Amino acid sequence: MPAASARKPPRRQGSAAAALRKWLDGHRMTALTSVRRLLATPVSSLLTVFVIAVSLLLPSLLLALSASLDSLLDGVQQETQISLYLDDSVTDFEAQEVSNDLLTEPDITTVRLISKAQALEEFAASSGLGEVLAALDTNPLPATILVTPVSTEPGRMTALAARLADLPAVTSAQVDSQWLRRLEAFSRLVSVAGGVLSLVVLLGLFVIVGNTIKLAIENRRQEIQVIKLVGGTDAYIARPFLYSGVYFGGAGGALAALMQAIVFTIFNSPLRELFSLYEGELTLLQFGGIDMAALVVAGIVIGWFAALFASLRSILAMQP
Repeated sequence: MPAASARKPPRRQGSAAAALRKWLDGHRMTALTSVRRLLATPVSSLLTVFVIAVSLLLPSLLLALSASLDSLLDGVQQETQISLYLDDSVTDFEAQEVSNDLLTEPDITTVRLISKAQALEEFAASSGLGEVLAALDTNPLPATILVTPVSTEPGRMTALAARLADLPAVTSAQVDSQWLRRLEAFSRLVSVAGGVLSLVVLLGLFVIVGNTIKLAIENRRQEIQVIKLVGGTDAYIARPFLYSGVYFGGAGGALAALMQAIVFTIFNSPLRELFSLYEGELTLLQFGGIDMAALVVAGIVIGWFAALFASLRSILAMQP
């Protein structure tokens, strides 16, 4: 009896392994059958995949552009400075004293003094008007102090510039942050648009994949009713349609990844030239394996859930 009792666990393990193999074989056959059904209607299948790819592409491009704008803003804000134009009566020694005093301010990180002679020399080199400026009797350019603030938040920079403009040696203070605020607002707009479009696309993909699966179920209505009569469960009947949803979503995500890589390649250079005008370098997000996998996984998840809801709803409504 003890020996016979010891042989029972292996038999149970063998039975469980056989059941697992049977379950895996069933899924493998269902997956292959679903592929053959999709390949039997190549035009409609490709159209569905293309629509899914375009739907996934639009929000992913907006979100990538928003991230690129954020990186551009971070780089530009770190280089934003306040220009303090000194009075013509201020000597170079007095200008240096003002510059040294500014270094003691807690809201200022660095200070750079540009004397009147340096300002004239730099302007002549950049403008190409060296001969005209050399003919002038006096130097019309004031000495300038370039101040780098601790905080590049537009409101705090404006307040700091207003306070520095009240210094006796300073005639005016200028912080060119208006374009920066506009670019920041545009970045927020792109980010919000990307999020809203993602929700709209999610609902749209549910409708697209759901209608495709629903049509496939209607075309196999008689077959499904026969399976129900012989005892087939709703989960068993829905299985091939779930695989179809996975195939549609995965193929759509892969095509969206390919299209996004192409778009990045085409528009990368023009965008760099555009944002170089803002004295910054736009770096598009590198589209690597993780990004491609994310789009494919997103398509698979959306396709599976859409197929699940559509198939169970239609199958449960059918009478055996």
